[in-house]
Amino acid sequence: MGQMKRAMAIALGAIFCLSVAEGRAFNEFKTPTLHETEVIGSYANGCLLGAEKLADKGPGYQTMRQSRNRHFGHPALIDYIEKLAKLREKKGVLLFVGDRSQPRGGLMNSSHASHQIGLDVDIWLYTMKPSAFKPAYIEKIGSPSVVDKVKGVVNSDWRDEIFEFVGEAASFPEVDRIFINPVIKKELCKIDPNAPWQYKIRPWFGHDSHFHVRLKCPKGEASCLPQAPIPKTSGCTADLDNWIRDQSDYAINGPKPGSGKAKPRPPMPLRCQQLLQEQ
Repeated sequence: MGQMKRAMAIALGAIFCLSVAEGRAFNEFKTPTLHETEVIGSYANGCLLGAEKLADKGPGYQTMRQSRNRHFGHPALIDYIEKLAKLREKKGVLLFVGDRSQPRGGLMNSSHASHQIGLDVDIWLYTMKPSAFKPAYIEKIGSPSVVDKVKGVVNSDWRDEIFEFVGEAASFPEVDRIFINPVIKKELCKIDPNAPWQYKIRPWFGHDSHFHVRLKCPKGEASCLPQAPIPKTSGCTADLDNWIRDQSDYAINGPKPGSGKAKPRPPMPLRCQQLLQEQ
């Protein structure tokens, strides 16, 4: 495990212990609740009632890492994935779908601080033709990184087609933002800084083999807490170089002293706390 992943694991582990102290852990639940669908809380501090499961495979898509039981989401997320997959199907390739949410949302015991309310999904950058896919790949293959973090540039696995792929994913009005590695964001800016969807593409560490799509709070979901709106400017600024410089420094020198300490976590919404006590 790299130093960046180790620091993240420490932080997530501390958060996970807090959630267990409040009752059962959310990853222990294997099925959704029988409630009407309702989002409770925020992307990084909430839960999901009445979640829907995305089928393991469908027209144009294939879910990966099924053993994690992170196949669930709000109906709006299921609809979004199916629509994006149809665009990929027209290109003759599969959409590889990574983590969504757990059966009842909530904090996961590894990998993510968000993905808690059924409105986040990881989409692999790697694609292949449907005829080349084998079921064994579900748990065994990975999506290769397209970033050289030390040098701060894309590597030989980069494909210019990624620009079109990310643009398709961002083009739907229900998409609030997409998190992607700052090196990839800079490459997208090189290709077309004026693409109408560029403002939705936000730099974030990691996210070098997949991108993270976040949907807006669906209409009528009064208990869903949205993020602050992002400015509708391209984001193709010199600030990207600061992100890339910090990432390279981390890759070369590791974390700064004290950076792996977990920050105090706010209490989860009361209804989510109650959900942890249910069977």
